[in-house]
Amino acid sequence: MRSLIQSHRIFVGTVAGFANKSDLLKMKKFDRVIIDEASQILEPNLVGLLPKFAQVMLIGDHQQLPAVVVQSEDLSCCENEELNKIGLKNLRNSLFERLYLRCLENGWDWAYDRLSHQGRMHEDIMNFPNEAFYRGGLKILPEEIPFSLTQKSPLSYSLPAGVEDLEKQLATRRFLFFDTRTDGQNANPKTNVHEAILAEKIISAYKFIYKENSKQVTKKSIGVITPYRAQIAQIQEVLEKNNHDLTQLTIDTVERYQGGARDIIIISLCTNSINQLASLVSISEEGVDRKLNVALTRARQHVIILGNAEILRRDEIYGKLLDFCEKRLTVDG
Repeated sequence: MRSLIQSHRIFVGTVAGFANKSDLLKMKKFDRVIIDEASQILEPNLVGLLPKFAQVMLIGDHQQLPAVVVQSEDLSCCENEELNKIGLKNLRNSLFERLYLRCLENGWDWAYDRLSHQGRMHEDIMNFPNEAFYRGGLKILPEEIPFSLTQKSPLSYSLPAGVEDLEKQLATRRFLFFDTRTDGQNANPKTNVHEAILAEKIISAYKFIYKENSKQVTKKSIGVITPYRAQIAQIQEVLEKNNHDLTQLTIDTVERYQGGARDIIIISLCTNSINQLASLVSISEEGVDRKLNVALTRARQHVIILGNAEILRRDEIYGKLLDFCEKRLTVDG
């Protein structure tokens, strides 16, 4: 076993796996460690492991979803002044986030770098997250990379005469918001039938558009993101009643979507009351709504948002999102 370990240069595993293999770290000296998705790993899970390596590289995005913490923020809060000075204010935050913010605060540009180009989203979809969450720091791929052409290309769907207005909107715009009604006071607040029905109509419309343009709908084509399991079941029920193949669709929460992508993302916010806004958002120390950021950036070609505009405008970030959608509607005609 010792000979096998000494003869290999690269080891891959989870943070927990390495932390539990103390014998491995005694048998072999490692020069460096790369921690991927580091913004989702709590600081206590890393501080005992990282001193075992001569060089540490953390890769992540603290503007997207953090680690899941069951404790309340009050219980994980750190009130020690000396620790606060080094940015350690709450143990629910990652070491990655603390060090990144410290680098910005102190101008340690030698200690960090930041992604400047993304290769997933069309430019029209990137614009809002770029403006609202990344301070204009994101760009599409350089022109010399062939894929960059698809990030700038205009929509070019062909539709027959006499199609419904919904099909026209979806075929000519990449970023759309549909204002929906609430389900009423006596309904389950974690379901919205109006949004479920509209989501089904949008999926049917995209299938029609794809068929008219000789494009195939695959498992990577359409995804639905919604905050509640009850709304997932509601949408699935409506889709099944209309004979949709659920194996071709991914309907899940934003937490389960991080790291994934689809050509078309439909976001059913399921907003029935103002009280739901608190659970709908996840605000970072820099004021970024990480849940919304992840939801929007899962899409490659189209984002369709369903929600109650009156309720959503009570939240500052969602208000900006609705303003952006209205502006795009005006610009696109």
